[in-house]
Amino acid sequence: MIPALRRFCLFKICVERILLLSIFLTFFSCSSSKTSNDEQDSNVLIVDNDIDWSEFIEYSKGNIPVILISVHGGTLSPEWISDRSCSNAVTVKDDNTFELAKETEEALSLIEASPYVVLNKINRKKIDLNRSLEDSNCGDRTTEEYWDLFHKKVSEYKEEIERLFGKGLILDLHGHGHSIQRIELGYLLSKSNLSENDESLNSNEITSLSSIKNLAANNRSGINHSELLRGEKSFGALLDNKGYPAVPSQNDTHPNSGELYFTGGYNTFTYGSRAQGNIDALQLEINKKGVREDLNQVEDFASALSNVIIEYLSEHYGDYN
Repeated sequence: MIPALRRFCLFKICVERILLLSIFLTFFSCSSSKTSNDEQDSNVLIVDNDIDWSEFIEYSKGNIPVILISVHGGTLSPEWISDRSCSNAVTVKDDNTFELAKETEEALSLIEASPYVVLNKINRKKIDLNRSLEDSNCGDRTTEEYWDLFHKKVSEYKEEIERLFGKGLILDLHGHGHSIQRIELGYLLSKSNLSENDESLNSNEITSLSSIKNLAANNRSGINHSELLRGEKSFGALLDNKGYPAVPSQNDTHPNSGELYFTGGYNTFTYGSRAQGNIDALQLEINKKGVREDLNQVEDFASALSNVIIEYLSEHYGDYN
């Protein structure tokens, strides 16, 4: 009897140990799996679809074939958007360029000439809207919907201008910190391109690279590409006449070797006539001294810029006011 009882007890102990081991292994397996899934999920950003992105953008339709864009002058920095920290990220804010766009819009409205405007309010350290979607956010997908909203609005206005006016001009307003105090006009042409003689600038080889390719082929004044870039009625010359030196222009035909110069970025390439269509684009890189150091300077320059815009339109595109 006793040996039988002992065998039963030993059997019971073995069963209990097996059950305990099974429970332990099951718990360990589940814990390991949960940890692995948590680690995987932590890399998947869940975007809040309830964000009202319209709070971060200002846009309106106009009555002339001009779109004013400002992307690097925003000041809002939502904490739930990661700061851009990838190796090629430029995060410097273009001081007073948002304000410049607003002041230029207001100056034009005084003569009943309203431009289309698309203005970004978010700080550049959070998103760069002069970049492709992939390059705009350093991998933080939070702002994808906002990038789409901004660029869809520009595309919508571009299509409307083309439909209503046949052709038009996009002005992308930026600020630079280069030592030479002049406005750099970006036509997507390199310093080497701009240093060429008139014959070369008017060739198909260089004209096909220009963000005002359509205007060079079809402008009211009947002038050629080189004159549009640096002639007496070029955008640069008109700015120069208002007391704001610019390159290229009649007085400053091209940047010299070794001088810093912005040729134009994503927006100029994407929306200008180099890529397609009848809408031209121009990136204005505006110096700081005497132009946008404070709001009084900004207001003065906006008044001059609005006059240049109207004169440029009337000279090359047609009368729209």
